[in-house]
Amino acid sequence: MSEITALFDLHFEAYLQGPMLLAALAGFGLVVGVLTGLFGVGGAFIVTPLLNVGFGIPYELVIGSSLSFTIGTSSSAVRKHIRLKNFEPRSTVVLAVTSVFGAWMGATLNTALNGALGAHRYTLLMHTLFIVMLALTAWLVGRGRAVEREGRSLLQRMPVGPYIDLPQAELKRISLTGMTLVGLLIGVTGGMMGIGGGVLFMPLLILVVGLTPHQAVGTSLGVVVFSATSGAIKYALTGHVNLCIVMSLLISSVVGVQIGAAICHHLNATRLRRYFAVLVGAVAIAVAVRLAISLAGGEH
Repeated sequence: MSEITALFDLHFEAYLQGPMLLAALAGFGLVVGVLTGLFGVGGAFIVTPLLNVGFGIPYELVIGSSLSFTIGTSSSAVRKHIRLKNFEPRSTVVLAVTSVFGAWMGATLNTALNGALGAHRYTLLMHTLFIVMLALTAWLVGRGRAVEREGRSLLQRMPVGPYIDLPQAELKRISLTGMTLVGLLIGVTGGMMGIGGGVLFMPLLILVVGLTPHQAVGTSLGVVVFSATSGAIKYALTGHVNLCIVMSLLISSVVGVQIGAAICHHLNATRLRRYFAVLVGAVAIAVAVRLAISLAGGEH
């Protein structure tokens, strides 16, 4: 099967097939959209593990399709933040360029691990990585404190040149080498796991780079657009992107976002944060249960 045909093929491995699968994916996309509108974060970190655990779709196809889904959701959000000037131009460019290479590296590493470990052990590894990532996300959100930088950022103190200034963030002598490493980390993680990583990378951009919380939001989204595009292209070239999955999720999520945003007005911030932490924790538990079943020999 050619890569072009694979983009639209409906006969991939999954618990459901045909119209029933598309309907289930649309319903899932609606839920993801509601959660995105409700909590103000992209849903890729939930979409990716649940498409495998709940739908039985192989991780490589899930990750490639999830990255494509992320392009759509992030692109619409980043335009709004650019208009509001919630981004730092120079850091966005540096991080975006390096994250493109990082995402390609992450996707390549993912494919290599699948080939080296075999399907079963590869799936166990991905389950484990998502449990760690989801648990960390739940902890960061559940802490309830806004991340704030005190004094100089880590990259300002890093004694490795060359250095650049970030005038819009009022930051001087930022290590360009350090920022390059941050961009690579964002890209590799996204390409490897098919996530945008906004919740995880916001503290990184604030504490390590030195951006303000508002600048970190817009900058993170801008970087994700480029890294997700790079990763999605890499997966598409190996036939691991399916546009039927992507469009089923994307179209219904647009409706869900509006519903979630309307509900959001009736809940206070503390309660929203707690609900979100519980949701992420529940997804981590679901993946952990699936991992336990696999380790017990229930899946070969």
